[in-house]
Amino acid sequence: MSNRKCRRIGTHNRQALMVRTLIKSPAHICIPVTSIITDPLRQKLLLAAIALGVVMDGIDGSIVNVALPTMAAYFDTDTGTIAWVIITYLLMMAGLLLVFGKIADRGYAKKLFLLGFVIFTLGSVACGIAPSLDILLTARLVQGTGAAMIAAVAPLLCIRYLPKEMLGTALGVIAATASIGFAAGPAIGGILTQYLSWHWIFLVNIPIGIIGILFAARVIPADEPEDHTGSFDYPGAVTLFGAMVFCTFVLEEIAARGVTDPLIITCTALCLLCLGLFVIRELTTAEPFLNIRIFAKWQFTAVLVAYLLLNIIFLGIIYLLPFYLTMEMHFDMMTSGICLLIPPAVVAILSIPFGQWSDRHGRRVFTVAACGLFILFSAIFAVLSPESGLVPLLAGLVLMGVAFGIAAGPASSRIIETAPEGEQGSGSSLMVTTIYFGGVLGTAIYAMLFTFTTAHAGGIVAFTDLDSATFLSGFHITMAAGLVLSVVPLVLSAIVPDEEKAA
Repeated sequence: MSNRKCRRIGTHNRQALMVRTLIKSPAHICIPVTSIITDPLRQKLLLAAIALGVVMDGIDGSIVNVALPTMAAYFDTDTGTIAWVIITYLLMMAGLLLVFGKIADRGYAKKLFLLGFVIFTLGSVACGIAPSLDILLTARLVQGTGAAMIAAVAPLLCIRYLPKEMLGTALGVIAATASIGFAAGPAIGGILTQYLSWHWIFLVNIPIGIIGILFAARVIPADEPEDHTGSFDYPGAVTLFGAMVFCTFVLEEIAARGVTDPLIITCTALCLLCLGLFVIRELTTAEPFLNIRIFAKWQFTAVLVAYLLLNIIFLGIIYLLPFYLTMEMHFDMMTSGICLLIPPAVVAILSIPFGQWSDRHGRRVFTVAACGLFILFSAIFAVLSPESGLVPLLAGLVLMGVAFGIAAGPASSRIIETAPEGEQGSGSSLMVTTIYFGGVLGTAIYAMLFTFTTAHAGGIVAFTDLDSATFLSGFHITMAAGLVLSVVPLVLSAIVPDEEKAA
């Protein structure tokens, strides 16, 4: 490293630590003083460019959900198959986020951010004009790749170009815009689908993407590639991504194909092979993609698994609810979108104050309380019926938001705090990956359970061919399984005490 003066990001700032470790940077970040933007207007313009990319990522993470029933009818397919529209996007986010973060940290942040916008926009065009489901899913893979680039680079741009005293504000902007985007997605998707068509939930990204590319190109400083002596663990990254892909395929397709299907057996074997190779690689290489030795601390493993399960349950229900609102409640797309806006909107309102209270009063009590609410709203959805009216439905939606709003800060902070000494970086990386992969697993598992319970003797039934009684039975059984699953994070969270704070 050269002898240029540089600014170090201290490890005492937990938000900076979380973002720094997300991008897989070293123990400290060395930033040339000349890279820091001092002009207040340029600082605001940089934040605006970052916020535009993050809000676009957030919207497309949820905008599709409300249109799933319409898309299933359009392509004449079942609820399990159409779930791939969500899964492909989130899978690319979960598998590639850390990879692109590592590349960006080597001095290619601006190029990667702009490339992410370009790829995301081109993927959106392909999604919007896709004539078949196979082409749509391929385009979603492209779109998810671009989204992963944007999400990986956004925090690094804040750290690299903004003054230290602005870091908390900048990271807060990222968190807020992501929440706003995710909350607004269902409502925007419902309006576009009802008054135009489902194609427009993707086509609307085109003008946003073009503006984002031109704007970011002007306000983000030029890249300064750095010399890195360390190597990137490509085998580790590839084998982990492979394990994710094959695991997701098996979960999503096993209901339709059966346990003895040759493709299911092959993909199961490949998943186990990739997982085994990943473990061997990470235990033997000097610079692992992910230090898996941290799982030896049971407290860390317990809170990480609990957080993964909370994301699985929350996003699994978000996936299945639009079908209930369409088939059983007979809501139009706009009304369904407004309903699906409720949980993320409540999360956005509650997550910051409960995170602050957990800083002062401990995290276990809030996490355990949130897990109890997960059990409660899962029980409501397990017995929900059109005859019960709007009140139980709205109660379940509000409780979803309250539960995750309480859990978001305390549960994620526990992962970093319980990580072994010196491994808070790996803990933070795993926490972020867990959010996206939890969405993948939640969608796949809930789709699998619903497909199992609604399949007839003749095989899988298209969504439009399901009768109300069959749908409601499958919905209740799937939600009941989620109710049972929600007990596990309650137990795991309760048995791990809060970490003692240093004096």
